[in-house]
Amino acid sequence: MSNKSKGIKKEWLLKRHLEDEGYLVIRSSASKTGVDILAGKNGRVLAFQVQTSDYIYPEKVRELERYAEAFGAEPVLAVRKNGKWIFASPGDLKRSGRMFKIS
Repeated sequence: MSNKSKGIKKEWLLKRHLEDEGYLVIRSSASKTGVDILAGKNGRVLAFQVQTSDYIYPEKVRELERYAEAFGAEPVLAVRKNGKWIFASPGDLKRSGRMFKIS
């Protein structure tokens, strides 16, 4: 399975997870945008970038923040490991060489 296919699968998994938690969810099918999913519940709006690994380039984080600001949303990075979702805000990331690590 390609990384793109894995990413799309994880986006759909997150969409279903958020809907089960009562969020209204929109998944972006546009490739290479700064946000994969917008979710809202009780006036709170979240903008998600779904990752297939726990490493992310700084440029992708900046794009997520740019989109989140435009939509008045909180930026959230999501990665699924060992069957569980890990969520992080850009401020939670640790520098690892040229990239950031979601932990």
